[in-house]
Amino acid sequence: STRAAAAITHSSSSELSALLKMFAKMNVPGALLLLYSVLCMSRSLPVGAYRTDSIALSTSTSADEGVLPLIVPTTQIVENERTQTKFPLVVFLHGFCLDPQRQIETMAGFKQLVDSEQFALALPSGPSNGGGVMLPICRTWDGTDGSRFMLPLYMTKPQGDVPFVKNVVAKSVEHMNKIGKPVDPSRIYAMGVANGAFMAHRIACDMPDVFAAVSAYTGATGANDADSTCKRNWETLGGTNVLQLHGDADTWVPYEGGINWPGSAESARLVASGMGCDVNKKRTDETTVGGFAVTETSYDTCPAGTSSVEWRVKGMDHLPEGGSGLKPLLQQALDWMLDHEKPGASNATLTAALKGASPGNGGDANAPRATPLTGVSAGSLLNFLGGRPQMLAEFAGAAVGEAGRSSSLAAARAAVGETGRSSSLAAGGRR
Repeated sequence: STRAAAAITHSSSSELSALLKMFAKMNVPGALLLLYSVLCMSRSLPVGAYRTDSIALSTSTSADEGVLPLIVPTTQIVENERTQTKFPLVVFLHGFCLDPQRQIETMAGFKQLVDSEQFALALPSGPSNGGGVMLPICRTWDGTDGSRFMLPLYMTKPQGDVPFVKNVVAKSVEHMNKIGKPVDPSRIYAMGVANGAFMAHRIACDMPDVFAAVSAYTGATGANDADSTCKRNWETLGGTNVLQLHGDADTWVPYEGGINWPGSAESARLVASGMGCDVNKKRTDETTVGGFAVTETSYDTCPAGTSSVEWRVKGMDHLPEGGSGLKPLLQQALDWMLDHEKPGASNATLTAALKGASPGNGGDANAPRATPLTGVSAGSLLNFLGGRPQMLAEFAGAAVGEAGRSSSLAAARAAVGETGRSSSLAAGGRR
């Protein structure tokens, strides 16, 4: 009865229906005992139970570079009379100068899903310095050219922040092994928002042998950057599954692209082309995601284990409702990622793929190199600063976790006339 009670307290509606039928067939004493167990467990089990472990990334005294918050589930779910033995790992890459723990709460709401969906959530702080150009010193990511104009003096590192992300994955895997919840090497994922989305695209290029899927909200690929390693890596390491999400009313990172980064649709095409997909065979569907009208473009005539998909969100600006309006969209993107696995992945292949992991900037070989502001980076900065005052107000609201109402959200949802979450792009639900 304890096993059945645990299953009921964590079951989906379809699973509950089957369990209730079983309940109806039981004799009276057995049914009463089961009912009593369910009531006791439902009172004692916390909703969305999880804990945050602090993982040492290095011997650095910097809290941002030296410590990784890793959120892990604390209850054990029984499905088909078996407990889960390996756990997916999701790495969340925060936006420019934003605190990852605050952003995951206000914009994504993933903490509440860690237990019910049984995955671990890593919340690293970007090791690059985002100050010196327009804001005080803060943490950011050195991903692609499109994100580098925000760095002081256009500073770049040969490998970007890839060695740091490798270290985040390696330390997360090590810790999960220690606590008896080993990571499934075929189910490691990354999601980036804004500046973090540019880094997510860098990961898709430099670590396709680690990540089963990558989601990038309002970022762009660096596949056409002068120092891009995308094509070479995709040819030698294979591709991955990439989801590009972008609002077509975005005034921060324009949907059509910027001076030194491609637009959203072009990003999806470049990724598809680089990974060996047939770009002449794409599928376009009109659907809804989280109450938003979305045009989904899919390049799925690709080598095994790879795909490139774009969700063009109609009428949506960069931070709907100060960022909190993104929750249903990002949670659907999480569904999309969790439905993918990396073929042939094992602990041995993961260990080999994480070679070169390093805390901080990645050592002397990856030391930052300052380049004076060029016409490209200066133009990008001027373009950024020329946005509407509303953009700055929304950014400020998101930075402190406050959600100022955005008319862009209402316009986007009015396009479909509904606010309920759609299951059209998440058939079958989460794994």
